[in-house]
Parts: sequence; C-alpha cells; structure tokens
Amino acid sequence: MISIVILTYNRAAVLCDLIKSIYSIPYNPMEIIVVDNHSEDNTYQMVRDHYPRCTYIRTEKNIGVGARNLGLKKASGEFVICLDDDIFGIDFEAIQKIVNKFREDDNIGAINFKVINYYSGELCNWVHHCEQEKYSNRTFLTYEITEGAVAFRKDALKYTGYYPEYFFLSHEGLDLALRLMDNDYSVIYFGEVEVKHRYSELGRKPWYNYYYDTRNHIWLAARNFPIYYMIPYLGRSLLSTLTYSIRDGFFKYWLKAVWDGLKELKHVANERTVLKKETMIKVKEIDSMRLPFIYMLKKRLLANSMKF
Repeated sequence: MISIVILTYNRAAVLCDLIKSIYSIPYNPMEIIVVDNHSEDNTYQMVRDHYPRCTYIRTEKNIGVGARNLGLKKASGEFVICLDDDIFGIDFEAIQKIVNKFREDDNIGAINFKVINYYSGELCNWVHHCEQEKYSNRTFLTYEITEGAVAFRKDALKYTGYYPEYFFLSHEGLDLALRLMDNDYSVIYFGEVEVKHRYSELGRKPWYNYYYDTRNHIWLAARNFPIYYMIPYLGRSLLSTLTYSIRDGFFKYWLKAVWDGLKELKHVANERTVLKKETMIKVKEIDSMRLPFIYMLKKRLLANSMKF
C-alpha cells in the first residue's frame, strides 16, 4: 500500500489538476488523502463531486503544519508520499523508484525529491547543504526535509513522532529530520525522483517567510542543538534572515519574529532533547559539504525573495 497525502489551501483548480494526474497512475494498492487546511474556495465541492475515492479531511481553521500530521497519521500505507497541492510529476515510475529505495535500506526514514520549477525547468526548492549544480542528480544524506515533496516510511514516523505543530510553517522539516536521525533513521535526497513545482502565491502572505523562518530558527535550536552548535547556528541563521528582511522591506516582521521566539522560549525549552553525540557527528559531516557562508549570502542576496 502506498499513501499519497496532499496538503491544500485555497487552490481548488491546481488541486484538481494534481488529483487528476494521480488518478491516472496504474499503481495498486494506493490511497489518496486530501487534507484541506480550511480553504475558503470550492475545494470541498470539487473533491466531493469529481474525486469521491479520495479521503477528504478538513480542518476547523488553518493550522499550518498540523494539517500535514493529520494526513500522515491517517495514512495506512507502508510508505507515504507527501505533496503540496502545486507539486506535479509523481507517476508509476517514480513510485517504483521510491519503493525500491526504501526496500534497499530499512534504515531510510525519509526520501526527498528533486524539485524543478514547473515553468522554467530550473532547479528550485534547494535546501540541502551542498552545491546544487554538482549534487542535484545524486543521492546523499541530508538533515533537511522538503515537506511538500517527500516520502516517509510510516513506521519511522510512528516511532519518532511527527512535525512540531506549533511551528505552523517553516523548519518543521528540519526538526523532524533531526529527530529521525537521532532515532537511527537516515534522511536522504534522491535525485532520481523528479517533481515539478507549479508555484502558486495563493494562500500565502508575503511576510510569512521572513517571520516564520526567523522565529522557528530560534525554536529549532532550543529544541535540538547542544550549546556549542546552537550559538553559531543562530548567529548564521538570524543574520541571514535579517539581511533578507532589510533588503525586501520586511524588517518589522524580523523584529517581531525574534521577540515572539524569545517570548515563548521557556515553553519550547521544556521539550528540549539534545541530539546525541552520534547524531551531531552526522550533522557535522553534512555541514562539511556546505558552501562558505559569504558565498551563500552573496548568492541569495541576488535572489528576488527568500523562496529558493
């Protein structure tokens, strides 16, 4: 059994195209779960009228990443493919590759896909700590999870736990990846599975990245990292988001994010579980592939926003 979990919010037309493409995949058994994060358009009517075979879950309000957890927990498949509603390209061949990769190694907990811009054909959504020009077609260990383009081993999630729901948006994938690693699962990037991001601005406010990226850096560090790693991590991360927020005119959201992050730090720290020494060795091995900070800062300063 393969489960495909789709998170959607106010994108009925795009979602319709995606489900239609998945319906055509001749893989069996397969279930499709649509998690509607309280859309205000005709998403419910569209799924009900056109795709009654889908399991449909609707939240009572927009709960951010908590909606992903609803779909993951509902999934009955041995492996769960998670897609945002604007991620296309999963087909029979891709599913076979994903299943075979999980079967090759029982320790693999999550598989990240290669993501291509639907319109330009260029690589996008690259969050991994290595040079994308050299590694985009390879397979390698990572401590990142591209939440809307990833597959999980369901048993790994049952054992490790799910996304931290109060993060709402941003870095919940990194947090989950670190906990998978701390429980002896590996997280990989698998360049042989390629999907296309048909990026849509619908449902996302322009300040989201600047606020949530900044706040959740603080919470992520407080939940997971030893002090010797936490300090340089926060220095590097907060300087980056500060630079982008000033460049793009969202500095007030950066300030609010830092304030909110520190204000709730006591409650977040109550869940603090410092990563094991063995896990930190793996983290630092992945970090060794990281390009110099100054290089990355210059590269990203030339981007149009914090979406990469």
